[in-house]
Amino acid sequence: MGILRYIVVTCSCLVWAAHVFSADAKDTIEYRAQVWVDKTDLERYGGEADFKKNLQKMFHNTTRFWNESPNKFNYYFRFVPADELCVYDIQGDKDRYKEFQRKAFGPLDLSKYDFVLFLALGAKNEGLSCGGGGASGQSVVMCYVREAHNIFTDALYPNQGTYSNLGHEYGHVRGATDLYQYMIAAENNPVSHEKLTPPKCNMGTGYRVWSDYCSALFNYTAKMKPLDKDLSDKVFPRKLVIKVDKKGKPKSNYTVNFYGTRAGGKYNKRDVYPKVYRTYTTNKRGMVEITDLYKLYHPDMTDPNIPPKEPQDLFPYSYWFSFLVEIIDDAGQKKYVWLPDVELQREHLETGNDTYMVNVAF
Repeated sequence: MGILRYIVVTCSCLVWAAHVFSADAKDTIEYRAQVWVDKTDLERYGGEADFKKNLQKMFHNTTRFWNESPNKFNYYFRFVPADELCVYDIQGDKDRYKEFQRKAFGPLDLSKYDFVLFLALGAKNEGLSCGGGGASGQSVVMCYVREAHNIFTDALYPNQGTYSNLGHEYGHVRGATDLYQYMIAAENNPVSHEKLTPPKCNMGTGYRVWSDYCSALFNYTAKMKPLDKDLSDKVFPRKLVIKVDKKGKPKSNYTVNFYGTRAGGKYNKRDVYPKVYRTYTTNKRGMVEITDLYKLYHPDMTDPNIPPKEPQDLFPYSYWFSFLVEIIDDAGQKKYVWLPDVELQREHLETGNDTYMVNVAF
């Protein structure tokens, strides 16, 4: 979802040491990259032998960045470049990078590679991103840099550089979303005027730390090469239950409104969309029960009460990243609960529970 702007978070030496794991302590999961590089770019970096040597060092630092960031990993995750480079030739025409990038999304030999790293090292503009949808189900990480930017020397470990920015993109390769899309400022929440702050994480809200969501997800997807096609549904529990009581007694006929939060786009900030997306009423047991949570967060564009795509795209990614749930009692008193999709996923992946419970007391 685009290039990352990190927020630097410092850790004490004692905390840091407690979270550093060696490859010997856990089973190692290895992810092999097919690396694409332009012929001229390769020559500018000293030729194939030097390039491969430096590439190995960079992947080693990315591996360190992953495993030495505080985490709850069940495995040691290693990223390695394949021995053979995929050398292409834009023949000096920088506009042809995209042409070969499209080819990188073509069929991939999954017996040799797990994902693709496409390098454009003499590009007009810089940017890192990760796209899924390769012909063999592979993810393709795209790394565009200008000539003055040397990807091997722009930072010494553990300082932030290309190796750590690639570590963020490899988070997408393993199924993670950008956590900065969940940040909602109080002034961008017209409903309850509360801010939403996601946990610190290498997925855009911190540096050298993994959120519990990412740890749970990476543990779950560790042996998926490539990721399962229905992963985005599997990571959700099967049911959401909101239970409402007042003075210890379940309350029926209370209104439960769902307001969705949007990613930032050209025409809007990350915000709580001010129109109610769905409305429910608590039953005799004081409950609202919702199934098909994938569909809840992934609405169809024909669904009512979603932001319009035309004439302006007011619903980036056509996805609700979170919900602000408003519960209204029979006297008009209101309570609010945040429901980011990643929190439902984290709890489900950590515990295996198929029901996510929310208790609201008046």
